Amino acid sequence: MRWLKHTISLVLIAAAAVIALATVFSDHSGDYGTVSLPQGGTVHLPKGTVTVYYRVQGGPSDDAQNTGFSFQVVPAQGGEPLPLGSTSETSDNGLVRSESIGDIGAAAKVKVPSAGSYVVSGSSTAAPGSAFLDFGTNAATAVLHRWKLLAGLLFGALVLSLIPVPRSGRRRHDEPAGEPVGWSSNPRAPYAG
Repeated sequence: MRWLKHTISLVLIAAAAVIALATVFSDHSGDYGTVSLPQGGTVHLPKGTVTVYYRVQGGPSDDAQNTGFSFQVVPAQGGEPLPLGSTSETSDNGLVRSESIGDIGAAAKVKVPSAGSYVVSGSSTAAPGSAFLDFGTNAATAVLHRWKLLAGLLFGALVLSLIPVPRSGRRRHDEPAGEPVGWSSNPRAPYAG
């Protein structure tokens, strides 16, 4: 029984580590949806900060870096466009991609006031249908979104390791009743059994 408890605790800890590593090393750029430019579209965004990634298909990566684009995000029910925060410096040509660790390739960050549907519209100098905006997050934020699962697995392993398990000791059945167990009548070896 003791080995089973130990094995299950180790499996829970290993599962938490695997989930955390898989989340860190996977791509989260399109977690909330993708919209093509200049057609636009609707995406469902969560409350908080959403990172916007710009990509161009069918060309070298340096062409994607040099294409100009602009976009805006408006609530589906109507209202003012959401302000775009830059992930790096801006130039006269518009938004540029971020080179910072964790947000490589990001074009902008959008502060979403409440979860819901948002309409994205924009323009791009790339060929129609080859430019896309991906709405997602970075790996560190994705791990933070999974904190309940990771904490639950680690807490389960801790609780399981603290549960007492009865010892599986061998009992002697050849002892006469009434005599103390583990004592010897020999005065030279009083503790011998």
